[in-house]
Amino acid sequence: MTSESTGLAMEEEQTPGCCIPLDSGSLHDLMGPVNQLCTMADLVLEKYRGRLDDEAETLLGFIRGSAARLQNLVGGLRTYNQIVGGRSPHRLCEGESLLETALALIRAARVQSGAEVTHEFLPPVFCDPMQMSYTFSCLLDNSMKFRGDSKPAIHVSAKEEDSHWIYAFRDNGIGIDPRYSERIFGVFQRIHKDAYPGAGMGLAIAKKIIEGHGGRIWVESALQKGATFFLALPTKGVGGAQS
Repeated sequence: MTSESTGLAMEEEQTPGCCIPLDSGSLHDLMGPVNQLCTMADLVLEKYRGRLDDEAETLLGFIRGSAARLQNLVGGLRTYNQIVGGRSPHRLCEGESLLETALALIRAARVQSGAEVTHEFLPPVFCDPMQMSYTFSCLLDNSMKFRGDSKPAIHVSAKEEDSHWIYAFRDNGIGIDPRYSERIFGVFQRIHKDAYPGAGMGLAIAKKIIEGHGGRIWVESALQKGATFFLALPTKGVGGAQS
């Protein structure tokens, strides 16, 4: 990982080019007060529980909840900085190996959800293995998280089209309203709000990674009909390195 700025910045739409770089040191400094706020709120609630009136306890509960959400958001920024900034040299990686690493990263979620993951032949891709495994794990984790009443069933496939490998991650989950098919790839975008855990950073990181590999990511879905996420990656890799 690197402590240098990775291009993550807080930009003002009204002032193009005006931004504040957020490197790992800055994010560490932000996280410190947030953690202290969470700790202090917990201590006050524990020490004075039953001695405060209902309104005071409710207000402290709101403070604790807001601090926890802020902690989650800053944590998401740190993950973005670590994954996107932690670049490794691109090399030819077997698709099945990337999938195996991704599944190992989310083993607990797979066991908890009982998800069944199947796949077809997955061609090798020229990539940063850490970043690509993270992208795979993000898509798999989303399928397990946003599941319906049935046990999650995820199928991964790939085909060659227009000098690209098109990887597809298809699931049987709750699906996505097509109106949000672009929005979900934005930073901190959580269309389900607090109904599901997370900072709303996973797909934003995946999009940044795939675009950095000269590809693109998109989704096709409908509510209650599952979702299929697609990754288009150049068969020759970035700069023409053969996959």
